[in-house]
Amino acid sequence: MTKCRCHCGTSLRRQRVLDSNADMGGGLEINGIDFVEVLDSDAPAGMAQKLLDVAFLKPDGVAALNEDNFAVTGGTRIKSIKVVSLALQPDGSTQRLVLDQAGDFSPYVLSLRQGPLNAAPPANMDRQLASVSFSFKVECPSDFDCVDPEMPVPVRPQGPPTDYLTRDFSGFRTMMLDRMSATMADWTERNPADLGVTLVEVLADAADKASWFQDAIGTEAFFERTRFRQSLVRHARLLGYRPGEGCNARTAVAVTADVDRDGAPDVIARGTRFLTRPESRGQEWSNVLTPDAELFEDMVRRGAVVFEALEPLKSLRVARNGAGFHDWGDEGCCLTKGATSAFLTRGPGDLDLAGGDLLVLEERIPFGGSAEDPPDPTHRQVVRLSQDPTPASDPIFGIALTEVRWFAEDALRFALPIGTLNGAPMSVARGNVLLVDEGRTVDHGDPAPEDEILLETLSEGGLLPDDGPGQVLCYRLAAEEVVRAPPFDPEGARSASAVASLSPVAEPVAQVALVGDGEIWTTVPDLLASERFAPHVTVEPGTAQGSAYVRFGDGVLGRHPTDGATFVARIRHGGGLRGNIGAGAIAHVVTGDGSGIFALDNPVPATGGAVPEPRTAVHVAAPQAFRISRRAVTAADYAEVAARHPSVARAFGRRRWTGSWHTVTLALDLVGGGEVDVAVEAELRAFIEDHRLAGHDLEFVSPVFVPLDIILFVCAAPDAYASDINRDLLALFSDRDLPDGTRGLFHPDVLAFGADVALSPMIARAMRVDGVSWIGTTDENNVPVGRFARMDQPGVDYANEAILPIASAEIARLDNDPSRPENGRVRFIVEGGR
Repeated sequence: MTKCRCHCGTSLRRQRVLDSNADMGGGLEINGIDFVEVLDSDAPAGMAQKLLDVAFLKPDGVAALNEDNFAVTGGTRIKSIKVVSLALQPDGSTQRLVLDQAGDFSPYVLSLRQGPLNAAPPANMDRQLASVSFSFKVECPSDFDCVDPEMPVPVRPQGPPTDYLTRDFSGFRTMMLDRMSATMADWTERNPADLGVTLVEVLADAADKASWFQDAIGTEAFFERTRFRQSLVRHARLLGYRPGEGCNARTAVAVTADVDRDGAPDVIARGTRFLTRPESRGQEWSNVLTPDAELFEDMVRRGAVVFEALEPLKSLRVARNGAGFHDWGDEGCCLTKGATSAFLTRGPGDLDLAGGDLLVLEERIPFGGSAEDPPDPTHRQVVRLSQDPTPASDPIFGIALTEVRWFAEDALRFALPIGTLNGAPMSVARGNVLLVDEGRTVDHGDPAPEDEILLETLSEGGLLPDDGPGQVLCYRLAAEEVVRAPPFDPEGARSASAVASLSPVAEPVAQVALVGDGEIWTTVPDLLASERFAPHVTVEPGTAQGSAYVRFGDGVLGRHPTDGATFVARIRHGGGLRGNIGAGAIAHVVTGDGSGIFALDNPVPATGGAVPEPRTAVHVAAPQAFRISRRAVTAADYAEVAARHPSVARAFGRRRWTGSWHTVTLALDLVGGGEVDVAVEAELRAFIEDHRLAGHDLEFVSPVFVPLDIILFVCAAPDAYASDINRDLLALFSDRDLPDGTRGLFHPDVLAFGADVALSPMIARAMRVDGVSWIGTTDENNVPVGRFARMDQPGVDYANEAILPIASAEIARLDNDPSRPENGRVRFIVEGGR
């Protein structure tokens, strides 16, 4: 079970437990582990590092512990260490454990449990002091500082990102206004009559005309000369490339409740509209708006952006407005980056949360600040609970807690301070959260019920006659902008992370539906896979700027409608960059029953809004689309297809005849290293299946790693310390990410299949290390003292050749892990210096 990744000191907690007289049952006070001591040089002969003295804060319950109450976990090379016996020491609060074997150099964890089948701590043992990390090699000598170097803090980007692919008037205008909003925060005017907006639009118009003239030279007959979006898309599809037509933005809305409420059936139904704050001009609107078409249109004209609920909100709870995090009575406590669980200072009954619900983790008081200091607006994150919350408690403070866990993909992206400052929580978890996306739906059919908003009908049925050439039936949509959004399933989203819902990878589809000719016609990206009777339509851009057409099938690819059939459209308007609003922009909800809703906002900015793929990008990408292989015949083809998977850094294939068919064996070098397990194999097999040639069988294996054995002689500068040089060189010749943001020479993502290891580049890189005057395989007298070899060839030294050969299916490896020396090792003989 994954434990809460809280970075909390235990010194204050130990003192609180030591001073506490809390009765945990049976007359036993609360107790916990004080420290663990590994007996090495002081141990009897043959028992070095096999004896552990576990000291407790109090004697309560210590004598009743047996071998099954202790578990030693962790380790790289040596695992499954068992407690053979234990003996209570004369002080009554220390148990001496006898282990069956000593551990390796990696960290281990000693934890208390109720038994082999119950990992919970004994009844009188404190949860926070029921486990402790230790090392068996604490007495081993070391030349290095035990404190790891701190990783550099990335600089937070300032201002909105600049879209260098903007090609039209609206894109230039939006980009300029976004930039001016970042540089001139006090200027919020967006009225077209404003002088600043007028200047922005003049510049945007000039940029738009310049962009248009660049593409208006040719004709529509050739791909490189197209002027209209419709021609561009059709040419690209003939080349096997599908240009992106944009996408709408998504965000999360958190509702602040003033009373608890359960919906009948839902408090906020799916499709409910939300509005950003419009330009008020002295006028104020309530957070909850009743359905009123005139009021709605007035707010939209004033600049309000419309969002709609992707999922329902089934209940409201006041306790979910802002539940604090429990710090276990410690100070300076925080949830570290990468945390996937936490304890909330509310009972499960108060919060009424369930697996699949959304939470917003929000900082209220920054690190080292006060309640008056503004929190960092980027320290907010939406997470989705991966399982139902678990009840917990803290007997020291006598409060009920709720342990919540969220998906690994939603792991915390920053350190979050927890606890309280002068009674105010430093961070909170907000519930009553639902997902929304930008756009407003217009139903051009029959009048809707009185509690729904009716927008102005732009045309009869929402469709205009086809004004273009061609024999295929088309209608022009009565909409300037049509929303394109990835599909969303509310029930399926509850079993996936919040990241998967807010940043979907599925292809956006036009949000248009037609009713007519006895069918409900749905939208698909194209009709190439539609059967002759399938009621499918596709939406493509028109010849005029901002126009869109709905195109039917021809009876072979998609159904052709009956002559004279009439249709009614349901169109969703919006999409693009305007949906990328900032945090706190949404402030209004349109509903007929707003009881219990006190306020609402979007704690995080909306993301994902994108304009259609620029013309230039299509001109570059489309001619290369057909060059991407969509079939695998040779072993190199299979390796190329496998390398396209995001989890595969490189692949190598080999085809063999196995008696009745060919078997293609793929060696996969995964991103970040790692073995090819069953899950990875299943995912890769499904990924390659569409490209696999009939009669070919697939087999996946891990690459053949070649461990290296390197010894180099180093001449240190007179003013340098030998230990510092040794430390820096070991970091350089490692397989890890370095503190300065670079990678070690033997990082898994740097090495490739069949890449020979050259000695000269490594020496050149090592010479740049501070304090290194000279480095090589010989000493100052040119006597060979080093080694440059493969471990699988112990009798061969490649120092003279300076090139270590690696076969085509092999990858060099040098982990330099003392627990696994067979994975490669490096040693430096440093002479000179201080």
